[in-house]
Amino acid sequence: MADDNHTIMNTLVKSDHSLKKGRADFATAMQKMGFTSVFDIVRLPKAAFARQLAQYSDANAGLAYDNAMGYAALIARLYREHKTSCGTLPQLGQRSGIRAMAPTGPTYTKLFEENWDEFCKVEAIAAGNSPVAYLSELRVFTKQLEATSIDPKRILLDKRRPDLKNLLITEESTFTPMPMLAIIAELLESNLRKYLDGNPTDKAKPTQQILAERRYPFELPYNFYHHQCQLGLTDKKPKLGELNYRASLLLPIAQASTNHYGEVQQPVLQAQRLLSGLSPQQQALLIEPSVFSNFYLTRNDLLKGWRSAGGTHLGPHTPMNECYLLPVQQTGIADATPQAEKPVKGALGTNKVPVTFGRQGAASIPAVNLTLGSATPADAASIFFLNSLHLPAARTITSYIKAEEALPEPEENGYTAHFNLVATTGTEDAPVSLASQRFTLTLDEQYNLSAPEQAFFKQSYGIDVSQDTPLWHMTQLSDFMARTGLDAEQVEMLLARRQYAVRLSPNCPSLNPQHAGVVVPGATDKVLPFPHSNHYGACYVNGTGTGADIDDSQLAPTPESIIRDQFDNAMGLEQDKLGDIKQWRLTKTSLNRLDRLQRMVRLHRWTGIPFAELDTLIISAIRSEGVANLGLELNENTLRALGVYRYLNERYGIGPEEFAALMHDLTPYTSGKAELPLFDRVFNRVQLFDTPLILDQTPINLSATDVATHKTLLQLCLGLGVQPTEDSLLLIARQTEKHVGPLKRDLPTISSLYRQARIARLFGYTVAELLTLAGLLGGRDYKIALANGRLSPQAAAAKPDILDVLMQLDWAINWLKESQQTVAQLQQRLGPNVPLVAEEQESNPQAKMAEPAPLPDNLLNRLARLQDDTRQGVVTQDQVAALGLPAQDDATPSPKDIDWMELLISHGLLDPDGLLPGLDRSLTRVDEPAIWLKTDVDSLLKALKLSQSMKDTCAEKLVVLLLGAYDRQAQLLEGLFEETAKLPPERCTAVVHWAHSSAYSVLLAALEEPLNAELIEHFERISRHAEPAVQLRLSNGALRLFVVNPTWLGGNLYGGSSSEPSFSDLYLLERYSHWFHSQSQSEDSVLSYFSAANPVIAKLKNKALRQLASETANAALARLLEWPEAEVATLTDTLPDKRATSMAHVDWVRRCQASCSASGLSAKALLQATALNALSPLDAWKTVGDAVMAASSASATTLANG
Repeated sequence: MADDNHTIMNTLVKSDHSLKKGRADFATAMQKMGFTSVFDIVRLPKAAFARQLAQYSDANAGLAYDNAMGYAALIARLYREHKTSCGTLPQLGQRSGIRAMAPTGPTYTKLFEENWDEFCKVEAIAAGNSPVAYLSELRVFTKQLEATSIDPKRILLDKRRPDLKNLLITEESTFTPMPMLAIIAELLESNLRKYLDGNPTDKAKPTQQILAERRYPFELPYNFYHHQCQLGLTDKKPKLGELNYRASLLLPIAQASTNHYGEVQQPVLQAQRLLSGLSPQQQALLIEPSVFSNFYLTRNDLLKGWRSAGGTHLGPHTPMNECYLLPVQQTGIADATPQAEKPVKGALGTNKVPVTFGRQGAASIPAVNLTLGSATPADAASIFFLNSLHLPAARTITSYIKAEEALPEPEENGYTAHFNLVATTGTEDAPVSLASQRFTLTLDEQYNLSAPEQAFFKQSYGIDVSQDTPLWHMTQLSDFMARTGLDAEQVEMLLARRQYAVRLSPNCPSLNPQHAGVVVPGATDKVLPFPHSNHYGACYVNGTGTGADIDDSQLAPTPESIIRDQFDNAMGLEQDKLGDIKQWRLTKTSLNRLDRLQRMVRLHRWTGIPFAELDTLIISAIRSEGVANLGLELNENTLRALGVYRYLNERYGIGPEEFAALMHDLTPYTSGKAELPLFDRVFNRVQLFDTPLILDQTPINLSATDVATHKTLLQLCLGLGVQPTEDSLLLIARQTEKHVGPLKRDLPTISSLYRQARIARLFGYTVAELLTLAGLLGGRDYKIALANGRLSPQAAAAKPDILDVLMQLDWAINWLKESQQTVAQLQQRLGPNVPLVAEEQESNPQAKMAEPAPLPDNLLNRLARLQDDTRQGVVTQDQVAALGLPAQDDATPSPKDIDWMELLISHGLLDPDGLLPGLDRSLTRVDEPAIWLKTDVDSLLKALKLSQSMKDTCAEKLVVLLLGAYDRQAQLLEGLFEETAKLPPERCTAVVHWAHSSAYSVLLAALEEPLNAELIEHFERISRHAEPAVQLRLSNGALRLFVVNPTWLGGNLYGGSSSEPSFSDLYLLERYSHWFHSQSQSEDSVLSYFSAANPVIAKLKNKALRQLASETANAALARLLEWPEAEVATLTDTLPDKRATSMAHVDWVRRCQASCSASGLSAKALLQATALNALSPLDAWKTVGDAVMAASSASATTLANG
């Protein structure tokens, strides 16, 4: 057979007798290659066989391969024919009967005598078509392919899949399906772990911790467990942060400006940060203080004199005064001479400031006197005082710094000094800070990065700054894109340049004298007119300005380029030409701006918000802080704004720029060529007037009747979706005028109006309803927040700002919808004494609207009838006399006269008008007038000298009289409120006491003539309490329980309230009604829980008794909630008494139960999720991440099983 093979191999191609030196014939080449059969040849692809043969022989590889393929096919066919036919005729089977008379036909068994012992089951591991066979063949084929090349760059299978060679072939490993992502993750983990184990600092750390700590490439930092939470809490499940709000211990029902809604175990700001969807490491990267200054001045800068860029970007729309101030008490900076911390009138001169340079670990050198001033770029000779207040002008104003004397030359490098300047506008008496600029001065010829600054570039950009890799390489567009992962178009978006250049709405013209541009030497026209990219689209990345600390240009600056850069100091893109090579670079970069760029790029990648819209969102949050963030830095408020935006965006669909306008100005800018600015999209999209709405900054007089003002108001109504009425446009206009400033056709006015109208439309309310609800929640402070959109300074217990008000409004609106109430109904139930009217009544039309309307005639008539019925229902002298009581006592020898009416009055059983003061007694769980009347009558008779039998007779008669009067007088109110409020009679007494009134005080007022205000006030207050009692279907037992024991309701957690009833009482009673009417237990079972949860003091004397009380209460609550007792105990263990002692606590447990049901988490996992914050360790995140994924898997299994 071997000879046959060799014969076939030799016939594949004709041998060449004239061989070249060093070359072999075909047969010899086959031997060297180890090929002994045509099957060895066809196992390889044709190209691979040709490459291998070419190493030994010049024979025709293609012909040989084709012939080998033919022979292989022929041999295979002959083999199959030999195996499937035996060559003999089929034998007749032993059959009987009629079947034996006919021959059998052909069958598969007769035709193909298969040897079944040579085969195995299809699903067996050893089957020829099993996954194992496929993998084995694939591995052999891959190895053969790898052997066909010697390229050192090839990635071999053992490197790509090092696990395959050690893979144990078992039934489980063969047939258990595995997601490809799991295999990839396992491979990446093993390879990464192998690399990390070689680094001593990383060897002991878990992989997930290292991924969370690293910052480069830009896909990092990556918190695996936070990502688990994000993936597991998708669709309609409440997300991190939202869980905090749903499980908040306190709700915004205190009718005060409080900021506790959203607190469980962490302050509210942590909940809002969690809503951002960013991991703690991502948040820390964004808001950590920058290690860089805005400006770096070298020795040469100080000796020659240095000028900053102008401040055109700080107020591009309006004319403004400008100056620079030097804050006092800065380290290393002495006081200026003359002073420079307050504005002064413009005057020529300079300020002398002693500056001390220092170096870490070295002694300071003597102070250096610097000259500080301000100037215009075109006038080099005229230097003004630094704090000279320059009037608005067409020339930009720059700061000026120059060494007054020769600078010292220390032996060592690295001596620096630092200070801040504040760009300021306003007046001498009322300066307004605009921006803070940080300066670093060095005595070296070139600034050398400090260790923290070098570490920043290593951690954030992955580069070691050195002589071989200077920092200016980062300004090359190709290098910048490689480091950040952006493409060229994205860089244009990031910088708002070229095809994404900024455009200003023509309907919002700038009145800044510099808006037309700047004049440069040699040019006739002004260049660089507004807008610039640091006006919109790239405000954050440009910061408060830059110097020339990165030499990103190959050309020396010229006077023209200096003026241009001082006027438009925003980063740009320029193309350099070196011969035939064209290269793009970023211009006007700086260390600080490179830091800002990497933060912005990462934030864009994490949020998916386009650069221009993202910049508008974060810069609006920054500017909304005012003087609290003069450095234009990302901080906790920025993260809060991102969190609230993402929540409202997902829930209501509000856009980034729309949300930005809720905090600051409605932007009149856009980038690109197709999109309209948001201002025009709101007010000028539909052309219904002869001219659009133009912000020319002229005053708006609401009372004017001229055509222009009327048209402006109609244009505002059309854009805002409101009406030109007192409860619509005029209402929010007065709020703006009161809390923002005089009404003008300018951005602050229009933005305030838009803010209030957009929030109302966001929640589906009118502006009147919005302001009413805001007033009910927090009074005047909340309406101010809606008008000005300010953010509070960063603090854990800061005053509620626009973000907090939005979240509280969201809660209130959802509760009103769930409880099927309107804002008007809520306002009516709370009555006139609410925070809404805590303002000046006369200047606030809305407050006037909140006052109760006069009673209609039918109710006045009904109260007049009450007066008549009360006079008829009193106990009179005749009624007492008709009892036939003894006129004298049994005293001897001189009996005394008995005045029974006087006795009844003196002992408090009656008042002089015949009313029962007992109607004023404190409410109890059960009314028992017969008992206390009998006790009081016995007390009265005890002092009389009468026989016991006579006393018993008198007592019986008096009790019958008084009890009848009690019923008769009580029924007067029962009838009144049954008729006017449809209040069932049995609930009347409880409602009257809930209203902090009594039947006696009402009837006493009814006896006065004529109808008085006191009676009307009693009636209105009780009616307000009766209405929710009826609507909520509150039983007499429930009302009495909570009125007798107000702490069992829990309204005391929210403090006092000026309204009657209070918002907290209304909410908690509504929640009780909802709880009771949504379950199968009887009301007695529900009410008895509160008694069990609040045992008498004697049953709480020691720890064991308190533990028993908590266990008993938890078990009872678990039965009522139909929830495991362990889950209830987990929650109540966080309460002060370790049990839910009030309806407020029960409501919290119920909200937690609903949150657990919506998220799939257990109570323990819910508390762990709400305890997370930016400083939580990775193990805490791992615990929550695992719980979320387990809940997600359980949910998926439940859905799959139907």
